[in-house]
Amino acid sequence: MAERKEEEPRSVRELLTEMKNTSDWMMDLARASLLFENRELAERVRELEIRMDGLMFEIRTMAVLAARNVEEARQIAGILQIASAAEAISNSTEEMVDLVLRGMEIHPSVKGALLLSEEKIQQVEVMEGSPLLHKKLEELELPSRIGVRILALRRGKEWIIPPQPNTELKEGDLLVARGPEGGLSVFLRLSGTRRERVKREGKPTRLELWLAKMYDLSSMMVDLAYSSLLLTSRELAEEVRRMEERFDGLNYRMWLETLKTSRQEQDLERLNSLLQVVKCLEKISDAADTIADVVLRGEKLHPVFVEALSRADEQVARVRLEEGSPLQGKTLKQLNLETSVGVDVMVIERKRKYLFEPGPGKRLKAGDWLVVRGTYRALRKFEEMCRPEKKEVTAPGQEAPPAPAPASESRAS
Repeated sequence: MAERKEEEPRSVRELLTEMKNTSDWMMDLARASLLFENRELAERVRELEIRMDGLMFEIRTMAVLAARNVEEARQIAGILQIASAAEAISNSTEEMVDLVLRGMEIHPSVKGALLLSEEKIQQVEVMEGSPLLHKKLEELELPSRIGVRILALRRGKEWIIPPQPNTELKEGDLLVARGPEGGLSVFLRLSGTRRERVKREGKPTRLELWLAKMYDLSSMMVDLAYSSLLLTSRELAEEVRRMEERFDGLNYRMWLETLKTSRQEQDLERLNSLLQVVKCLEKISDAADTIADVVLRGEKLHPVFVEALSRADEQVARVRLEEGSPLQGKTLKQLNLETSVGVDVMVIERKRKYLFEPGPGKRLKAGDWLVVRGTYRALRKFEEMCRPEKKEVTAPGQEAPPAPAPASESRAS
């Protein structure tokens, strides 16, 4: 009988990359599970949480064996602090979906806030005649073309979570997609789906508006915290801490308003679901602050962690806008980068001043440093756009080739 080969141990970099990717997936899937009250998505989040526990155990074991001197011990302590924060994020998402798994009725404000938040989630069915049919996800390049990421795919009774790059779309596939409103609208048209865009009807309540801001703040805090590590930026880490203070203020108002609402609320169990979500978001924001704390304390991070972040599904880059770039002088609204390129501008650095969460009316100038988030392909595309436009030189008697179509006009298939 042949000897069974033991599975080769993985590196710390591989473990950290998987932890980052897994916690990102869990945050998105948890929100989709709450929005659609979907038990299958909730169960997948719970499975991923078990996986995160295993990854954390492996990292702790390797850390115990790795430190050979005080300097290495300090670097590894920073890695463990960040890994623990990622685990805290995953624990919080698991607590969110526990509401769905226990069959509790979700408070309308939870769903209303999800529909008001910046990142939208939509169910999309691939219909007969759609240009998406028989295309692999890697061929469609949805994240870098229209800013849409496929979180889950249901084919018949089977769920594929997460879908792989070589997953081929078939008629009847139900996709759970996340992205900007414009990108999702394009994706809906391409799919041929009969499903309407999920929208918030009527005037939003204060609870919905505040909770939507808490959703957005917690997500932004996590992104900026990881960015501060990758870019070794104290300024980004300090902004995470300022956001934490803003979040705490919203948290106080949410609890106070919820307690006032309880006087008229007949279903207290439903109201409890709202407070449970608020508590989970608070834990996520605390975890982001824990990550940023490593930078604020001036700890030198082990190079393996920076490499791990650079290999994550969603990455961060700091890109300089050069003189002559086609983006120069245009507003973020005009560029619509989330839909046309698949990148999100998180920070603009101009003359050593930082503008966090820039609004749509902000105009880009040559010399700006932009901290952007997106897939590897989207970031490379954006870097190219930040360079001066190349002028075609034509020989006498030859016609210049036609200019390429704008990114916003490129097809997603």
